[in-house]
Amino acid sequence: MPQVLSDIVDVYVFRRLNARVQFLLLQRRPDVTMPQTWQGFHAQIDPGESTLEAASRAVREMAGLTVSGVFSADYVNQFYDDYRDALVLAPVIAVNVSPQAPVSLGDDFRDCAWLDRDEATIRLPFSGQRWAVRHIDELMSIGEREAELYRLQMPESPAPKSPTPLESSQEPEPSSSIAIGETYDEVAKPSDPTSNDFPILNVASIFTPRRRTGAEPAARVQTEEPPSEIGLETVDPQEPTTPPFGQDEASDSDPVDEQADTPEETATRSE
Repeated sequence: MPQVLSDIVDVYVFRRLNARVQFLLLQRRPDVTMPQTWQGFHAQIDPGESTLEAASRAVREMAGLTVSGVFSADYVNQFYDDYRDALVLAPVIAVNVSPQAPVSLGDDFRDCAWLDRDEATIRLPFSGQRWAVRHIDELMSIGEREAELYRLQMPESPAPKSPTPLESSQEPEPSSSIAIGETYDEVAKPSDPTSNDFPILNVASIFTPRRRTGAEPAARVQTEEPPSEIGLETVDPQEPTTPPFGQDEASDSDPVDEQADTPEETATRSE
């Protein structure tokens, strides 16, 4: 006994041009299954995917088009799949696109054409497809107000991932790259000419010397920093660090030999 499946969607792309409804048909390549035949858009519905999501995906992958409106064709195409021994029920969906949108064919197709109802039904090989085109043309030609009764809600795009509480509490790191259109001096130059703080640059700044600009002073102000706590002494740049020539260097660590004067030496100095 065959099983009943509904994992395929039939999609027919149409546009309104000069108060007429036209259908977009695709011609298959000669080296694929059913070579050189014309067809609409047929797609397998992936697990976890809705029918309308599969319809939008099929139009995007096969023709590079973006769906602007989705309508129910009020029709279900049915056929027997001998490979799976199943009776397949395929909902028929009509989608609207921009009249002037360019078509970018998928890998399985060689040509495409916008056709009126009669031209499209001549090229389609199966009776179920021809009946679907006639029915959609009738629904979309009765008037835009009446056609709105068949409009379906567009599938929502995936929402962007919201940051976690930990990610939202962290401050963004400053950018370290040079934007296109900026010169090197515009990035390297500080906002305050007397400031020693430069923005962090990219790796190329290590190999490219900074060029001095007219806004920079010839000499930078040396900021005073407290002495380090590791026992190093600070040196005053105004005082010489070495004794004059011929004078022995005194060291605080060398002991000084101080002896008391004898009575004779004291009497001699007093005289």
